[in-house]
Amino acid sequence: MDALNNQLNCMLLKGVLPKHPHPIRHLLSMKRRLGIDADQWITQYAICPECWKHFTPAQVKELPSPECTVPDCKGVLYDKHTDAKGKRQNEDEDYIMTNVGNNSAVGGYNVGMGILENQPHSSSPIYYAINDLPQDQQFLQVNIICAAIMPGPKEPNIVQINHCLEPSTRELMELKNGVKMDVYGEEELADVFADNEALACDMPASHKCNRTAGHSHDFHPCAFCDVDIVKINTPEGYNNSWTNKNDYHMLHQSFYSKDPTPAHQEAILQDHGVRFSILNVISGWLPSRKSALDFMHCIFLGIISHLFMHVLFSGYMLSGMGGVNSPKQHFEDIINAVRWPSHVTQLPKNICLGENQSLKKADEWCHLLMITPVILWWSWRDTNDEILDTEPPLPPNTIAPDFSHNCHLLAAVRMFPTTISMAQACTGQSFLAHYCLECLQLCIPLTINHQASMHTADMIKKFGPVYAWWLFAFERLNGMLEHVHHNGHDGGWIELTLLRNWINRIIKVQAQDHGSMMMQIAVYQSEAAEDNVRLPLHNAKLINLRAYGSPQGVFYPILLQYCHSLWPDLHLVGDLLCNNGTPFYANKVACALTYIHKDGIHYGCTMNRHTHTDSFAFISQGRTCVPVQIMALFMVGVLDVIPHVCAVVRRLVSDDDIPAMPWDLYASTLGIHVSYTELGPQEVVPVSQIKCPLALIPVHSNVLKKDLWITVSFDHVSL
Repeated sequence: MDALNNQLNCMLLKGVLPKHPHPIRHLLSMKRRLGIDADQWITQYAICPECWKHFTPAQVKELPSPECTVPDCKGVLYDKHTDAKGKRQNEDEDYIMTNVGNNSAVGGYNVGMGILENQPHSSSPIYYAINDLPQDQQFLQVNIICAAIMPGPKEPNIVQINHCLEPSTRELMELKNGVKMDVYGEEELADVFADNEALACDMPASHKCNRTAGHSHDFHPCAFCDVDIVKINTPEGYNNSWTNKNDYHMLHQSFYSKDPTPAHQEAILQDHGVRFSILNVISGWLPSRKSALDFMHCIFLGIISHLFMHVLFSGYMLSGMGGVNSPKQHFEDIINAVRWPSHVTQLPKNICLGENQSLKKADEWCHLLMITPVILWWSWRDTNDEILDTEPPLPPNTIAPDFSHNCHLLAAVRMFPTTISMAQACTGQSFLAHYCLECLQLCIPLTINHQASMHTADMIKKFGPVYAWWLFAFERLNGMLEHVHHNGHDGGWIELTLLRNWINRIIKVQAQDHGSMMMQIAVYQSEAAEDNVRLPLHNAKLINLRAYGSPQGVFYPILLQYCHSLWPDLHLVGDLLCNNGTPFYANKVACALTYIHKDGIHYGCTMNRHTHTDSFAFISQGRTCVPVQIMALFMVGVLDVIPHVCAVVRRLVSDDDIPAMPWDLYASTLGIHVSYTELGPQEVVPVSQIKCPLALIPVHSNVLKKDLWITVSFDHVSL
């Protein structure tokens, strides 16, 4: 650095140093010159440590005292100190404020709280997603706006979060009226308009952002209808007898609650379930209609978790009595024996034996629910493969609970795929209602999540499929911030470090390649490919079909027959025959593929040991789906025709001799298929027929005295 400065000084004295652009001498100046300095995109606010009202540095200088200006707030923004000149620090024009106040907010599509909740300090981000972008671009980090990171060390209360939403809300109001912006490829500025279409966050955060009564409130626990806390455990909460919230009445009462005394505000909250929220100043904002119920937290982390933790495990439905032959041990054995697709988050071992009694991820609860009918049948079956209609054995000194289980919950969850009609949404809603009503008949106490799930069909009608508004993508973004290295200093430094890292990632156009968010993005990206299929990045080499396979040459005749029906005009014939036609040369027509990506999901084959795990899948045959094992993947081409990608598969053998299973009535909806541990003859199918991956569960039938395979589809696209 000294050598550089000396050289530049010599050039300056010599008069050869250019005046424009002026040479830079420091790394920070270089970053700013190149536009890669994160701090130039960040606004730091001094905030009140009590209510989190934000103040710009200029506003802090003009304050008459260090006390917060919000009525009834006792917060102090800064301490009074004098510098060496005898002036107070906020009076000295030359004083540089590096850390004013106890916290610093950096600034809403609020989606989560507590990205550092496993540490003493907890920070909360606010995101905006741009819905006009293509689906494969919408949830990439480079296209997500992190509007603010709310300071810790604790989660914000309703007053604090209201002040944190204020900066981005005011900017959104400006965008709603139109802002002149540069447009790529256009010479003139264009008017750009934006509006807040939906508030997507978990239930507690949604109540805080809208400043409505909490989910445990006696009279207004639900943000979408008028049910009270008592109706959550009565049929009235699940038979469509409720009335939807009146948004205009809520706004009316919200503005009444803006300036009155605290006692009057509390009375309005008690009677109408609402306070004033900064979001309500946005024209067209409707606090109930524009708030989305998060499917991930409500269903996966709420209802499914409740089923296992409070009904099955705590209700002694999986008793440990009997040792190795107990229902609990059978449950663990079958869970550990499941063969999962590689892209699926696998379940931890010993879920109900005391080591991992609570799953932490929504993915884990979802995948556990998918196989629940099979694992419960295996755990409870008798010697005739039937479930006894008696109470399970109880451990000593315990009381028998008065409830059981049913399959309606799984049927409901599987009715909400990516592509969905309102008829399917209403059917899934009816399954959820049946599940809740049957739980009430069995005296199972329900929670607010059960009642809130009755609005899922309405959410799909307003916002589209659940994949478009659930929080998997934003939870993934929280995970990225959670792994940022920081110095652990309070006073806003952690939040500033997190937002700098966010901007630096965008500058580098960085995106992770795993997780539920990236799986969803991969599904969307595949829609741009032909038949939703993407091939390996490296070019596959030609193979000799007569020397490929086990036994050698097994693939040549079936590929010749398949290509003959695929391209009948070519009149293909074997390369060793003298018949008239186009020869199907064994060493010039096929390239072996190690894997493919269909609908964004990885599929392998048995011919490659590295991708053997993903060789099982469901293929579509008309209106039905059939489980198969993929033996090989080929890209075939003859002459100058467009190459065709196909798969050699063997079906899992099944017949009518397999006994009836408890889930047979819902088998097509649940995506469950039972077969022998045998494979049928090899056949060739286009890879466009590959429908979805599957989980394979090996079981033994006491009736047939044979081993069976039970396959469960993991269809992330459609039913």
